[in-house]
Amino acid sequence: MISLVTTVLNDCEGCKSFFADMEAQTHVPNEIVIVDGGSRDGTWEFLQSYQPNKPYSLIVIQDAGCNVARGRNLAIAQAKHDIIVSTDIGCKWEEEWLEELAKPLLENKQLESVMGSWAVKKEDINCNWAKVEYELLNQPKLIANPKSHASSRSIAYRKSLWKKIGGYPEDLTLAADDMVFALLLHSTTNQVGCAPISRCSWERPSRLRAFGKEAYRNFFGAGEAGIWLKYGLLVGGRLLLEFVFLIISLLAFLWFPFKWIGLIFFLFPAFSICLRFIRLQPAIDRLKNNNFGYAWLKVLQFEYYVKFWGILGYWNGFILGTKKCHHCRARLRGV
Repeated sequence: MISLVTTVLNDCEGCKSFFADMEAQTHVPNEIVIVDGGSRDGTWEFLQSYQPNKPYSLIVIQDAGCNVARGRNLAIAQAKHDIIVSTDIGCKWEEEWLEELAKPLLENKQLESVMGSWAVKKEDINCNWAKVEYELLNQPKLIANPKSHASSRSIAYRKSLWKKIGGYPEDLTLAADDMVFALLLHSTTNQVGCAPISRCSWERPSRLRAFGKEAYRNFFGAGEAGIWLKYGLLVGGRLLLEFVFLIISLLAFLWFPFKWIGLIFFLFPAFSICLRFIRLQPAIDRLKNNNFGYAWLKVLQFEYYVKFWGILGYWNGFILGTKKCHHCRARLRGV
C-alpha cells in the first residue's frame, strides 16, 4: 500500500498535470496527500473539488504560510500507509515512475528507502537560458544509486524510517530540506535501493532572473543548514578575489603613477577567468553546434550571474542559520 505525498502553492495548472500523470501510472497510489501552503490563485478550491478518476483516496490539507518541510511532514503524518513516495508538483512523470520507485520496497521488506532518478529533458526546453543551463551542466540530472542524495521530487521510503529520522527540518526557511533529509537518511540506514532510470523530469525557468532567484533560494537553505561550506568558501572566495583584484587593477591603471602595479593585480582575475573559460568551452561548443548565437557570452553571463546569487544566498543563509537553525545543524552534526 502506497501513499504519495506532495506540497503546492499557487500552481493550479501544475495540479491538473499532476493528477493526469498520476492517474496514468502503471501502479496508481492507494492514496494521495497534498498540503497547500495557502494558495490564492484557485489551487486550493480546485484541490477541494477534484474528483479522482482512479480508485485512490485524496486528502488535501491547507496550512497557510507553512514552508515546504512542514508541508511534507504534515502530508506524511496524515498518510495511512507505510510506503511513502514523495514528489514535487511542477514536474512531469512517465507512466512507470511510481511503480519502479516503489517496487523495491514492496518486494523487499528489509529495504527502507529507494533513491529516485530525475532529469531535465531536452525536448521540454524552449527558451534560451534553459538551453544554456542544459549545455553548461551537460543535462541536469541525477542517475540514482543507493548512495545518492535523492531530491524529494523523486524518492520513496517507509514511514517508519521518516519517524526514525525525525522528519524534514522545519526550521529551514524554504529550501534544502530534502538534501538535509537525504543526509540524515543515509546516516540512519544502509538499507537503501535505487531506481536508476529517469522517469521524472524537472521543468526549468525561462528567464535568467528566475535562475538567479532559484540559486539564491537553494543556496540560502544550504547556508542555513550549514552544509556545502567548502563550496561557499572556494567558489565565493574566487568570485570575491576576481572582483576585488579587478577593481584594484582598474584604480591602479587610472591613478597610480606606476602602471605595472595595476598589471600585477590584473594577472589573477585574468588567469582565473581564462581557467573558467577553458572549463566552459565544451558547453560553448555544444551551443555553437546547435546554432546558438553569442554562445560564449551567454555562457559566461549565466555562469557569473547564477554563481553570484547562489553565493550571496549561501552566506546570507549561513548567517541567519546561526540564529534560527540550531536544531537542523545539531541533527547534521551526527552525519
